[in-house]
Amino acid sequence: MTVGIVRNPHASNVADRLTATAERIGIPARVIDLPSLGLSIGPDGEVTAADSGGPLAVGSLAPYLLFGFPAAVPALRALELGARTQNPVDGVLLADDKAATALRLARAGVAQVRTEICAQDLGRLTAAAERIGYPVVVKRAHGAQGRWVRRATDPASLAAAQAELAVEGPGALLVQPEITECEGRSVRAVITGGRLLAVTERTAAAPEWRSNIAGGAAQHRVELTGEEAGLVLSAARAAGLGHAGVDILRTSQGPRVLEVNSCPDFTSMQTYYEQDLAETVLLASR
Repeated sequence: MTVGIVRNPHASNVADRLTATAERIGIPARVIDLPSLGLSIGPDGEVTAADSGGPLAVGSLAPYLLFGFPAAVPALRALELGARTQNPVDGVLLADDKAATALRLARAGVAQVRTEICAQDLGRLTAAAERIGYPVVVKRAHGAQGRWVRRATDPASLAAAQAELAVEGPGALLVQPEITECEGRSVRAVITGGRLLAVTERTAAAPEWRSNIAGGAAQHRVELTGEEAGLVLSAARAAGLGHAGVDILRTSQGPRVLEVNSCPDFTSMQTYYEQDLAETVLLASR
């Protein structure tokens, strides 16, 4: 069975690691170039998905990220009809949209950080921030690795954040309280095959306040409590994902989900685990 490994140039670490691991352990793999991925539908109904490397025929799809390439969605929908995949297209699209994810988690009764969703209108944004109370975190509904996430401590910095986020174009904004008790810390749990694979706590490197590894955060291995494990597994199930990265905050009111990712970058977590994480993900994808 050939595993399709979708490579998103905006976040290529996972695809590169999966590709190298597949070659090392002898699993047939086909790298799928997301920017060139398209679909051809003939007059007699024949359907062919292809990228710059030619037509595609894969038996399974490894976890992937669709962020930034909506034109590839029809081709991936066609591929998943005949392939095994832990993450269906609808689950990936949901996780790529933070606003849609927050609504799905709410409907499933999954505890999460308070979230208000509004248009890119400074008046509405200000009203949401005042209801929550400063400091607040403002983010676009789409983004990865801390892109398009800003912090505001007062109306002036909120206006500056709104102006910066608007540069990317139209779209919904999320407003959340900055959980100051967490002091730039968050916990990333990676789930694959419906079970916990790896967990680390991440701490932002001053003066950065976002606990993203791409932004220089440090991390160390931790264990989840029973409540936390149940929370992250429930969040992944609610999003329809068999493979996911769930970020949680350990608050005084209990753990709260911050984000759900369909293709988390687990490569930086490898040094804390004896088993090969990429190999585990590949085997679960087949």
